[in-house]
Amino acid sequence: MPADVSTREALARHAAFVLRCSAAVTLSYLLAGAVGLPHPVWAAMSGVIVSQDSFADTRSAMAWRLLGTVIGIAAAVSVALSTAPFGASLAVQMALAVALCAIVSRRHTSLRVCMWTCPIVFLTADAATPIAIAGLYRGTEVVLGAAVGGALHVLAEAVIRACFGQGASLASRLRM
Repeated sequence: MPADVSTREALARHAAFVLRCSAAVTLSYLLAGAVGLPHPVWAAMSGVIVSQDSFADTRSAMAWRLLGTVIGIAAAVSVALSTAPFGASLAVQMALAVALCAIVSRRHTSLRVCMWTCPIVFLTADAATPIAIAGLYRGTEVVLGAAVGGALHVLAEAVIRACFGQGASLASRLRM
């Protein structure tokens, strides 16, 4: 491949990354608001967090983000439901849930998102929003943001490959 083509492709990839990140934040936020999710900030954060340089890295970030979020939600909801009847304060509940998640994340560092998911779930629940519903909302926001970030990466890869005429199919290149 001539140097000018590889330089142009590198510039295109830089521009695509910037546009993908910006679009992921914006679209995730707007979609979460449009479907009525109460804290669209978490969709926006997830959209940009999963946006990585390569699609393999984006796919990996999506998987770990989703799994860690599910673990954090499960820990927060389980601890809240099992300790609230005994009068445990919010601070105690968060400490216990984060401790459980810290045990998991010491073994699997890519799951560290579970630790900060716990306080997010606890601090977005209120008298009108039970902890399980707050957890469902946070999970939905994260899934929406991750899906938007991933979809934008697929789209960007397709455009770059079309522009630079690389022979491998998009499906086979995305598996790398």
